[in-house]
Amino acid sequence: MLPDDVREVLDAFIISDDKLNEISQKIEEEMVAGLEKKDGSSIAMLPSFVPELPDGSEAGQYAVIDLSGKNLRIMLLTLKGTGCEPDTISNNYILPSTVMKGTGDQLFTFIVNCLHKFLKQFDLLEANLSIGFVFSYPCEQLSIRSAKLLWWTKGFDIKDCLQKDVCKLLEDALELNMSTRAQIKAVMNDTVGQLAAAAHRYGPECTIGVVIGYGCNSSYLEKTERIKKLDSPYPHKEMVVVTEWEEFGANGELEDILTPFDKEIDAASVHQGKQMVDKLTGALYLGEVCRRVLAQLVLDRLLFDGQECEKLDEPDNFPTKYILEILGAADTNKACRRICDELEVPSHSSQDYAIIHEVCHLISLRSACIVASAIGALLRHLGSSRVKIGVGGALVQFHPTYMGMLKEKLALVAPLTCHWEVVNADEGSARGAALIAAVAEKLNL
Repeated sequence: MLPDDVREVLDAFIISDDKLNEISQKIEEEMVAGLEKKDGSSIAMLPSFVPELPDGSEAGQYAVIDLSGKNLRIMLLTLKGTGCEPDTISNNYILPSTVMKGTGDQLFTFIVNCLHKFLKQFDLLEANLSIGFVFSYPCEQLSIRSAKLLWWTKGFDIKDCLQKDVCKLLEDALELNMSTRAQIKAVMNDTVGQLAAAAHRYGPECTIGVVIGYGCNSSYLEKTERIKKLDSPYPHKEMVVVTEWEEFGANGELEDILTPFDKEIDAASVHQGKQMVDKLTGALYLGEVCRRVLAQLVLDRLLFDGQECEKLDEPDNFPTKYILEILGAADTNKACRRICDELEVPSHSSQDYAIIHEVCHLISLRSACIVASAIGALLRHLGSSRVKIGVGGALVQFHPTYMGMLKEKLALVAPLTCHWEVVNADEGSARGAALIAAVAEKLNL
C-alpha cells in the first residue's frame, strides 16, 4: 500500500477504460481525415507507394541501410525463396551527436562511409546490389524511390535536410564519396520494413506493423480507393500507408491526460507541441518521465525522507533501462537498491522501492494504453475479420511486461468482430527493407 499523497500524484497516469475508448475513437477519426486530404489531420497517413507485401518467394542478395535512431545499421541479406530463412550479416555504427544535429552533407557522408567499409569488408564494392533504405522519419513519399523529409524525430535536428528528397541526398553522397554499382531500389519508414518482414514470416493475415522503440509509429496495408488524397491514379489495388500517429495530440487531443511532468518534457524538447504520442509512449522519454516524477516526490518529502538527491535532479539520469531492470527483476528490492546506490541516494528503504516500482509500472502501462488505443482504431478502420499485428521495437524486445499490458488493453478497444493476434516482429525493419527491394524488382517499380 502506498501513501495517499503518493497515490494522488500517480493517479494522474492512469487512463480509465472509458478514456481509452474515447482516445481510440478520436484516433480513428483522424486516420480517416488523414486519408482524405493532405494536412487534413494530425495523423498524416502517408502513402508509401509499396503496392504489396512479400509472399515468401523472394530470392537474391540485397544490401540494407537502416537509419532508425542513434544507430545506423548496414546489412547484407541473402533471400532464398519459399520456406527458407534468409542469411544475414550486419554491422551497427553509432551516429555522433554532432552528426545528428549537423548538416545533411555530414549525415549522408557518414552513412556512405559506413556502407563503403561494410561492402569492402565483404568484397562487394563491385557487386550490382539493390539497396533497401530504411529512413524512419516522417516523409512525404513521392514514389517508392523518393521521399521528402517533413520533420525530424528521435533527437535529430538537421535543418538543411527538411523538405528535401532523402533518397536523392543519399544517391548524391554515394556518387560523390564512393565507387559502387549498388543502387537504391526502395526507401521506406521502419514500420514498412517491419510490416514486410512480419508478413514474410506470418503470412498474408499480417497487415499491420507497429514499432514501439525510441518513438512509436505504424504502417498497414490499405485499399488504394480509400486513399482519397493521391494526386494521380495509382495502378495497384492496395498500398502500404504509414500512419505517423505519433503526431496525434498536436491539436490538443491529449491535453486532458497530460500531466505537469509531460508538459515539462514537451517544453524542453526540440519539437515543442509535436510528437506527443512519442513523448507519452517511446523509450526515448519514459525514463525521463519517471525521473521527473521521482524528483517531485523527493521535493514533496514523499520519497527518501525528502533527502536531496542531486543526480535525480539532472535530466536523463534515470534512463529507460532502469525501468526495464526494475520491472524485470526477480528481486525488485535488490534492483531498486542498486539503482538508488548508482544515483547516490543517501538512504533508501523498502517503502521507497515500492514507490519507484509503481512509478515505473504506471508510466509503462500508460504507454501501452495509448498504443493499444491506436491499434484498436486501425483494426476498426480495416474492418477485417482476421488480422495479425507485427509488433517490435525496444520496448517489445526488452520491457518484461509491455507485451502483456498491450494485449490486455487492446482487448478493451478492438472490435468484437475481428479475430486479432499480436505477433512478435523484433528487429524486422532491415530484413523487410530487403524484401521490399525484392518486391520492387519483381514488379519493375
